[in-house]
Formats: sequence, structure tokens, C-alpha cells
Amino acid sequence: MIFTLSLASALLFFAQNEDVPATDNDTPPAAEEKVKIDPTEALDKIKAAIKSESDIVILDALEYAADVQDKKVIGEFYKLLKHKSADVRLASLEALRFNEHDEALKRLIAFGKNKLLLDDDEYHAAYIYALGQKADKKAAKLIKDGLVMSSANDIDVLTAKVYALGRIRQVDSIETLLQLSQSSVRGGGRRGRGRGTVRMRIEVQTSLAVLTGVELGTDVLDWTSWWSDNKRSFKMSKTEGKIDNNKLQAKWDSMWMTEEQKAQAVQDFKDERQQKRKDAKEGEKDDSKKKTGDKEDDSGLIDF
Repeated sequence: MIFTLSLASALLFFAQNEDVPATDNDTPPAAEEKVKIDPTEALDKIKAAIKSESDIVILDALEYAADVQDKKVIGEFYKLLKHKSADVRLASLEALRFNEHDEALKRLIAFGKNKLLLDDDEYHAAYIYALGQKADKKAAKLIKDGLVMSSANDIDVLTAKVYALGRIRQVDSIETLLQLSQSSVRGGGRRGRGRGTVRMRIEVQTSLAVLTGVELGTDVLDWTSWWSDNKRSFKMSKTEGKIDNNKLQAKWDSMWMTEEQKAQAVQDFKDERQQKRKDAKEGEKDDSKKKTGDKEDDSGLIDF
């Protein structure tokens, strides 16, 4: 099943909101133990599914085998990138995106010039996010290809490229994003002091922040001035920088999470929220007792 980025972001935005009403689903579910799948069994299942020519059967097989780290299994995922069904193509792409075997990245890179990507913007954007997921410098060239702020380019594909560059931790990613920002400035003049308006400024800010560990907002001149002063001494950290804006950080995190991680993030928030409510209730009770002078009596307390 494809888990859309917009839904993932919404879930984590939900997790940032302290005013979310209580639900009946706040009780943590029982932990499910992951079953290790035999590669040979997974390969047989995918081949049988392809032979059946049923999209539903193929999708089921992809979901079953998605995490199997085996070159032959990944080779079958790759073949399905060219399937006639858009759903199957997207599901096979997602399987390659989150599969941690080195072969998955090799296959993604090999698919980079396929005509299907040029004919389908949704597919192209999903492909770029898959490359970004790998956070590997080998994917940088394909991510940067066609990264020009132009009305001829699909905005979702451009957005994917900007975010994916934030995962490629090298100086060239910073300079590419800054060049893109400078080329996209519109307007300006006296009132704007030459700053103008930048398309996708939030997306660029997000990627620059996680790459540099610096938070300078959306002003192009602030970023270019900082880079001019610091690029010679700058050393890329191995770990991502944090974004001051909680919602932007949540959106960034959600982009690169697996479905299990997204579900766990929401559950962690619910657990934390439940504990805060419990602490608040106990605090209110303590305050009430101090005011009335009543003796403490735990016999009637309910453990929330």
C-alpha cells in the first residue's frame, strides 16, 4: 500500500498539536513481531504473481516481499517499474525505496533515464523521493538533473528534488540549493531591498537547515551571505541539523519514515499526551487539596 507524503505529514502535524481531542484509540496496540521471510519463497511468490497478470495479486506479492534483502527479489521489483499499471509501478518503486540492500540503489539509478519518468510527473516525483531516501552521493546527479525553477517543470518534481538534495550530505548540495534560490528571486526593488520573492522558499530553507545545521529562515541574501563567510571553514556533519519550526521538522521527518515508523511516531505522541493528561489531573487534585486543606486520600484515584 502506498503511504502518501501528505498523509504522513498530516499524521505528524497531528502529533505536534497539543489540543487534539481524546480518542478511543489512545491505548497502545500490542507489538507485532516481524516474521523473517525466506528469499526463495518471496521470489517464487513474486514470479507467480507476475505470471498471474493480476494487479491485485502482484501488489500483494510486493507488499509481502518488500523488505526482503535479496538481489534476485530486487531484480523482480525492478522489472515491475515498467509495468502497465501505475499502481504496480508505484508499489515496486516504494519497495525499492525502503529496501536496504545495496542492489536497490543500483537498480534505482539504472532506471533514471527511463521515458516513463518523463511522461508521468507523479511517478517522477516518487522516484526522486526514492533516490533521496537512500541518502547516497551516487544519486546526486540524477536528483540535480533538470533542477531549474521554470514553469515548464512540474512543481511536485521540483519540490521532490529540493527535499531529496537535503538528504545528500555534501557541499555541492548546499551550493546547488543556493544557486536555485538566487535564480528564482522575483521582484525586489527598493521596498524589497533586492530580496524579492522566492518560489519554494520553505522547501529550500528546510533542506539547507538539515544540511548545514544553521537556521536562517527563508531570506536568500541571509543564506548567501552566511555561505560566503563560512564555506571555506564549513565541515559537513554526519548527522542532520534540526529545524527550529516544529511543523517543518515533523514534515521533514515524515517524508523519510517507513509506514511502521510513522505509526510508531503517532503512537509515541499519544502515549506522551496521555501521560501529560494524567499528570495534569494529578496536579489539579493536589492544588484542590491545598486550597481545601483536605487530607490526601488515594483510595478513589483512577489510574488514567
